[in-house]
Amino acid sequence: MANYNYTRAPRIEPGEHRVSIVAVEEKVSKSGSNMIVLTLQANGTTEKIMHYIVYNQYFDRNMTQFFDSFNITDGDFNLMTWPGAIGAAKIKEDDQGYPKVSYFIHKNRAESLPPWVGPVPERQTVSQGFADVTDDEKLPWEE
Repeated sequence: MANYNYTRAPRIEPGEHRVSIVAVEEKVSKSGSNMIVLTLQANGTTEKIMHYIVYNQYFDRNMTQFFDSFNITDGDFNLMTWPGAIGAAKIKEDDQGYPKVSYFIHKNRAESLPPWVGPVPERQTVSQGFADVTDDEKLPWEE
C-alpha cells in the first residue's frame, strides 16, 4: 500500500491582505445580470479567490473601490490589462469556510500591509497590433 504525504496549500487567514488579479472575465449571473468575475490570489498563498462585481445599483460604488485599490484608471474597462495588478482586500470566510472578499482596501491604506512575498506579478499589457496601418494601406493578406 502506498504512503502519500498530502500537504495542503496555506489557507488565507481572515484579515487584510495584498491580492493580485490572476484572471478576469465577463459573465452572466444565474439571475441574468451581467457581472465581472475576478480570480484573485492573496499574497503568500496559491489559493484562488473568486470575486463577483455585478452590474446592479451598487456597481459604480464597487468599481470605484476596485479601481482605487488596484491603481487602475477610473473607468478603464479594458479587462485584458487587469491581470497582474496588485491591490488589497479585506478577506473573510463564507458559510462553508472558503475565503471571500469583503471589500477592497484603498491603495493608500494598503501601504501599511506587508510587502509582496516572492516574484511580484506584472500587470498585463496589450499592444494595438495594426495601429500604424491607415485606411488607405492594405494589410498583407488583402493584396
